[in-house]
Amino acid sequence: MSSPELTLRQFGVEAGFEDLAFDSRGQALLQLESGRQLGLERTADRKVLVYVAHPLDYDAGAWLLRAWKRAHHSRLEDWAVQPALRETPDGRRWLVALVRVTDDEFSPLRLRQALDYLMRWQDAVRNDAY
Repeated sequence: MSSPELTLRQFGVEAGFEDLAFDSRGQALLQLESGRQLGLERTADRKVLVYVAHPLDYDAGAWLLRAWKRAHHSRLEDWAVQPALRETPDGRRWLVALVRVTDDEFSPLRLRQALDYLMRWQDAVRNDAY
């Protein structure tokens, strides 16, 4: 088992998910009570993509515009956030905020920091009045 797998398993145990692991495609997804989704995905270049997806019921374009502006203005902070809009086959739209963590940096602490930052970042997008 590689370091990212061990890190994810340890994070899962600490969060109360005993068998949290990457699937055969290198992905892991958690659905939160708030409606948000937390996701992780391994890449071929030894990175882990960490993202939070926020469900959008309306004004997806306005949300995305605010997210792009926030990404531009916060690009010099510790985390470079990549925002995107995703639409699922059922027509639901999600605002995705993603950061990249190298395998060497990927630890339970760094994962918690990334998820906390992304959730606060999306809260700020929601509250922005650009």
